[in-house]
Amino acid sequence: MDQDSEWWVRIALDDWRSRAGPRHRRITEALAEAIERGVAGTGARLPAERPLADALGVGRGTVVRAYETLADAGLVSRRQGAGTFVERRPGWSRPAVAAPVRRLVAGDEVVDLSRSVPAGTGHLPPVDDTIALSGRNGHGRHPGGLPELREALAAHVTAHLDLPTTAEQVIVTAGARHAQSLTIAALVSPGRPVLTGCPTTPGLAASVTTAGGRPIGIGVDSFGLDVSAVERAAARLHAPLILVASAAHDPTGAPLSAPRRRALLAVARTRNAILLENLSEAALDLPEPSDGLPTHPDGLPTSRDDRLAPLAAADDAVIAVGSMSKMFWAGLGVGWLRVPDALRGYLAQTAAAAAAAPSVPAQVVAARLLRAADAGWQEGLRRTLAERRDLLLALLAEQLPAWRVTAPRAGLSMWAELPVADSTTFVHLAARYGVLVAPGAAACVDGRHHHGVRLSFAESADTLRTAVDRLTAAWEEHTRRLAAGR
Repeated sequence: MDQDSEWWVRIALDDWRSRAGPRHRRITEALAEAIERGVAGTGARLPAERPLADALGVGRGTVVRAYETLADAGLVSRRQGAGTFVERRPGWSRPAVAAPVRRLVAGDEVVDLSRSVPAGTGHLPPVDDTIALSGRNGHGRHPGGLPELREALAAHVTAHLDLPTTAEQVIVTAGARHAQSLTIAALVSPGRPVLTGCPTTPGLAASVTTAGGRPIGIGVDSFGLDVSAVERAAARLHAPLILVASAAHDPTGAPLSAPRRRALLAVARTRNAILLENLSEAALDLPEPSDGLPTHPDGLPTSRDDRLAPLAAADDAVIAVGSMSKMFWAGLGVGWLRVPDALRGYLAQTAAAAAAAPSVPAQVVAARLLRAADAGWQEGLRRTLAERRDLLLALLAEQLPAWRVTAPRAGLSMWAELPVADSTTFVHLAARYGVLVAPGAAACVDGRHHHGVRLSFAESADTLRTAVDRLTAAWEEHTRRLAAGR
């Protein structure tokens, strides 16, 4: 730090680490109080961001945010090329100025990163959302779904997911989880083994155990589900059900590579297994966080044109499920099943008995959205998601470097491994700091991944920044408690 600013800044920041809240807010609060007390006079210069960051042991971005908050409050001015200087403030304004930087995290609105779905409808393509029910004949109950929605889904799946589909193959459900649960309930007898990637979508294990099935966790890496482990497990089991999210494993965001797709189909055929493929995050493939897409010799896509086709496109015996929650809006409550001919009647009866289809108004809106979501709109959505993913990765790397995070290449969520045995206690603490995340225990079927957390990056940039600030504050408190043996 320069000598002109060193003395008063050292005094101001003497106790900044003992304060509550995110690091940038602690620094802001300490400097604001010093300025309000008159420790630094008008025109006093603050240190440059990089030297102060180095002196405090924080990232430069943390100091930049602290300075920007002070500038927004009118306590300092930032002059391009000259530096940051204390401003003169009339006495009557000081309490109002200081209040924003002293606001407690606990008083803010809760941020929810536990749900990997878009947080609102602002991104949706423009459609006529008025529901014209006049002129519709019949009772409005269509067990397999509204014909116009089934046709729109078939066209969307064919054109955008590279899976040729007819309306007759589609059964509309109340979301992908509902579609998956219906299939599991229909096909899993008591004790039947169900192989699934681990970690997996929160709540999936409960669907399996409710149906009487026996969930078995299979490892996942950067190339998706470990098919060699699937083959070893299937060799010891009788006719297992295999669950796979080929486009984007949730929560790691890893797509299944081409060699593993071929191997998995071979395992299913030779071991009399049924494949249930979740395509909820298909067409949400993202570029890697770098300039351009690298080459993947092991069969991962290198460009949009090389996107891998679903397993169901290579073998019509594969059951596929999907959802409009990931790309559009979870509030619609619309999902779908693409059913093989041999199982269509049975699964249709199961869906009808469970009243699987959502309301007619929701189905009408869903059909209109599918028709309006052209390639340009989808590309814009992917670009926005990639920017938010990269921002969250950068924030976590800067503020929570002890967390181990792998960049997802598809979908809406990422998996972070924490240096603790079980993340559940931390997740409860984070909720008290105003941010919700999914604990590893909710995404694990075999106890190996309780140290992780699942994070959504579908929120806005400002929301993600707020979320990481709160996670950082919660993590610092959690580590202090661990060190104290509490």
